[in-house]
Amino acid sequence: MKRQTVMAKTMLAGKTACQVLYHPSSDTVALEVGGTTLTFEADHFIMMHEMLRKAAARIVMQTNTAFSV
Repeated sequence: MKRQTVMAKTMLAGKTACQVLYHPSSDTVALEVGGTTLTFEADHFIMMHEMLRKAAARIVMQTNTAFSV
């Protein structure tokens, strides 16, 4: 069994589990949302994070909804 580290986890609406796992032996990151898993090389995950962060900022700027974390 491969070693992995849970980097973050949360429960989304509808009780959908979401977590980010890091696998140091292969330098990969797995994003698990419900029954779906996306696996990225660590550097590609970081690029994906930046893209999503920028998109989220643009969405927040265009909506009147107050988001809280």
